[in-house]
Amino acid sequence: MMYYILTALLILGVLALTYMWFEAGNLQLKRIRFTKSNKGLKIIHLTDIHINLLRVKPYKIKNIIDKESPDLILMSGDYITRESDIPQFIRFLNEITGNSKVYMCFGNHDYEAFLSDKKGGFNRFLTEVEKQGVTVLHDDCEVFIKGGVKYNIIGITDYRRGEHDIDKAVKNCVKDAKLNIAITHNPDVVLEIPKGKIDYLFCGHFHGGQIWMPFDLEFKVLRKEKLCKMGIKRGHHRLNGVDIYISNGLGNVLFPLRFLSRPEITVFYVT
Repeated sequence: MMYYILTALLILGVLALTYMWFEAGNLQLKRIRFTKSNKGLKIIHLTDIHINLLRVKPYKIKNIIDKESPDLILMSGDYITRESDIPQFIRFLNEITGNSKVYMCFGNHDYEAFLSDKKGGFNRFLTEVEKQGVTVLHDDCEVFIKGGVKYNIIGITDYRRGEHDIDKAVKNCVKDAKLNIAITHNPDVVLEIPKGKIDYLFCGHFHGGQIWMPFDLEFKVLRKEKLCKMGIKRGHHRLNGVDIYISNGLGNVLFPLRFLSRPEITVFYVT
């Protein structure tokens, strides 16, 4: 009897791992409309690439970007785990983005990849990224213009790093912009944003749980963030006067596996 039980458990384990392996590469496209108009800004948001454990094929991401033809691409951190990942990520970046306008901020894993050479290593990574024509925003703002309409694109340094400066990030925003659109990695920063400073905030970090467990155990055990404790873990929410979207992201940490948290690309329509 014990033999049959162990065999059944083994088969179930193999099936579960096979499914989680499949789900980690099963990309989904989500559309979030903040306006019914098609004349506003069309944005694609990518986050949590984790290039060393990415199961989504880059050509699938590129095909979506080419088909959607967004006005700009926003990327909100966690691209690499170690310095040796840089060449692979740069190839990925060039393959998927093409001639698209790209704005980027960094996540905790990007900084942690250079613990033995914090300043020098990270600066080399930053230089390589900027060589690709990407605009990196460290607590800074750049104006994007479409059809004569101005949009402030804001990047806020990762919350976990403890060096973010929201006032500095919005200092260069122009007052006649239609919207203030921000990217950051860790969603908890939304709790510190002064009302009226930012309209939309796109982020990731939580992976949607990556491997779902009942009773929210993956968040209660593995996460310390304030939003997780508030039950806010993924998707669209309205907090502190800000429309915030927390993406499941594309890649994975620890294992190239997902369960009930498919990787995603998100298309946003704003007025």
